[in-house]
Amino acid sequence: MRSSGIGIALVICNQKENLDTFPFEHIAVIPDRSLFLRKIEYKLKPFLKFLPYYVSRKKRLRYFHALKENNIHLLHVHFGIMAVELMEVCEQLRIPLVVTFHGFDITAAIERDPSYHCALLRLFDKMQTGIAISHEMKGRLMALGCAEEKIKVSYLGIPLQEFQYIDRTSRKGTVRFLHAGRFSATKGVPDLIRAFSAAFKKEDEVELIIAGDGEEKPMVLHAIAKSSIKNKIRFLGKLSNEELQQWRRDCDVFLLNCRTPASGDMEGLPIALLEASCTGLPIITTKHAGIPEGVTHEHTGLLVDEYDNTALSKAMVRMMDQETRLLLGKQGRQRMEEKFNLSQCNEILYRIYEESSNHNNKK
Repeated sequence: MRSSGIGIALVICNQKENLDTFPFEHIAVIPDRSLFLRKIEYKLKPFLKFLPYYVSRKKRLRYFHALKENNIHLLHVHFGIMAVELMEVCEQLRIPLVVTFHGFDITAAIERDPSYHCALLRLFDKMQTGIAISHEMKGRLMALGCAEEKIKVSYLGIPLQEFQYIDRTSRKGTVRFLHAGRFSATKGVPDLIRAFSAAFKKEDEVELIIAGDGEEKPMVLHAIAKSSIKNKIRFLGKLSNEELQQWRRDCDVFLLNCRTPASGDMEGLPIALLEASCTGLPIITTKHAGIPEGVTHEHTGLLVDEYDNTALSKAMVRMMDQETRLLLGKQGRQRMEEKFNLSQCNEILYRIYEESSNHNNKK
């Protein structure tokens, strides 16, 4: 959560981490409940689902003092789950509330917790502006009951200078496919491995690079072990930002097999796809959530239906053609420069801040 005051930007978080990457000067740490208590609460949810959404008085007071003492005039919260904790405090302090929704907070979180769903409906009324990170997500918010006039679409921008375009024209030999992302049900990594194995049983100059970590890691390792071409699959585990940057430079195609699992959880528009496209990597991914707004089929990458492993395999085979890879990769970089340049996206965000503040002042 970031809030803008006069001369300062305050960051409110549950704990400090990654300070080298995010060297903010003003940080207010407001701890969440312990992991033990959150696990107990999760197990009790089916029995407590009709109780109102609860935020402790102690936590509300901490939010109140952090915002008041730092003279905050606008609060921008990422994820509806956090915004429902702060909406009453913002109303009390007459601070306009801007909320960016990312996917999980308006899909699986609603199914998991009916009390949160009710709180979300109140949030739609109390917030000044809701930001959808894709037009597809705007439609989802409206379907949930959010007024269209309250929703602005603002893509998550990429600092292009940090993701240099790589000219792969002279690259010969092994074609490397890269997956980098969390091992979760929404990413479908075991199926991705099976699709790769089906595509390249007789192809020698090909390699699949798997980077990441998460709850489905045992399933990922099992899929690799069962692959008939496991010698062509390299498992790297979790990478640092610098290591991931190097692998983007060394690979030829980026893969992300997004899908909607039984929980109903959906992505928004994964940043990993946009970062890869900035470097000139052609993309293979799925027609999931807002992805078609970031990856244009047959122009910057290839899109397949969710859970269609056969189509996924065929898309991989098509990417063995170097001319196809180079063209889609070049056009992908152009697309990022036109639509996802961080400075342009920030200008849209600043206008949203101004409109939200001005509207609040007129009340």
